[in-house]
Amino acid sequence: MQVVDNKYLVLKPENPQHVLNTIEKSAEYGDDGEVAVYWGLKEAQMLKQLGFECPSPIERDYSWPGMFTPMAHQKATASFMTLHPRSFCFNEQGTGKTASAIWASDYLLEKGFIKRVLVICPVSIMQAAWQADLFKFAVHRHVNVAHGDRKKRKAIIESPAEYVIINFDGVGVVEKEIAEGGFDLIIIDEANAYKNSRSERFKTMRRIMTPDTWLWMMTGTPAAQSPLDAYGLAKLCIPAKAPSMYVSYRDVVMHQLTRFKWVAKPNADVVVHKLLQPAIRFEKKDCMDLPDVTHTYRHVPLSPQQLKYYKQLKKEKLVEAAGEEISAVHAAASLNKLLQISCGAAYTDSGGVVEFDASAR
Repeated sequence: MQVVDNKYLVLKPENPQHVLNTIEKSAEYGDDGEVAVYWGLKEAQMLKQLGFECPSPIERDYSWPGMFTPMAHQKATASFMTLHPRSFCFNEQGTGKTASAIWASDYLLEKGFIKRVLVICPVSIMQAAWQADLFKFAVHRHVNVAHGDRKKRKAIIESPAEYVIINFDGVGVVEKEIAEGGFDLIIIDEANAYKNSRSERFKTMRRIMTPDTWLWMMTGTPAAQSPLDAYGLAKLCIPAKAPSMYVSYRDVVMHQLTRFKWVAKPNADVVVHKLLQPAIRFEKKDCMDLPDVTHTYRHVPLSPQQLKYYKQLKKEKLVEAAGEEISAVHAAASLNKLLQISCGAAYTDSGGVVEFDASAR
């Protein structure tokens, strides 16, 4: 396939008439059975559905804004996403897939293919990763984080923000508002949160989405714990590809040893790979243009227990927890003990260790 005049894709299909009948903006090209197809996003998507490898017009039209120049694998990932309204991104952690999704969605907004984006992710990366990266790569977009009580979430969803970021369990709190919010692209980061097709979280997403909703599901570890994890992801993203019944899929990929013990069948990975398509994956070892070190900062709130003893130690220089005393005799010791409580465990004066609830961390 070649690009002609930066406007047409010229290919030589086995059945030229089928392409001509399927794609409106196409015509015969020359006398050798070639076909010229207008290089637009919808046309490129249709060529993909027909089984042709073709580039996305994002490679021609987009300026790739932001603080950093996109790496080759990031451009490839963004191109893939624009060509597949329902798809998976399994790029390894640290390869910059968040930036790829931002560029791809910004391109779709720019060209009018979508009007609004909903990002669903864990609380810990709502601001530190998604909001921060949107400021780096799409500073011209209106972004807001829907977190807090229901009233606050509702106001943010009903605001004119082009990107709304919300946590997994927050979706159910404002389900009605999201369904009516005009979100035609949903990006789910750490998509394994939806692996259980029987969970209320999964059912809520099924009610929110329409057949025309774009959905990109992102995780670096698909089906990491069991081949069964893939069923929920496929059922949510591309339900037509997943078996209608969970037990039917389980019997295909798992073998029952005892009443309660199941193990994966030898061909389970092949079944999972076929089920979770279309998908793209880059590993760090494949991305030779990655920087040597990438620094990521995340805000993690203290648990109520940590906060209680943190404030007490800061104020009184002495706390008693689990029958043990933790004291700080001078400023340096105080900073050290506060840091220990923040991390989830602190040394006591007797040399023992007291653990604190640090589940958010």
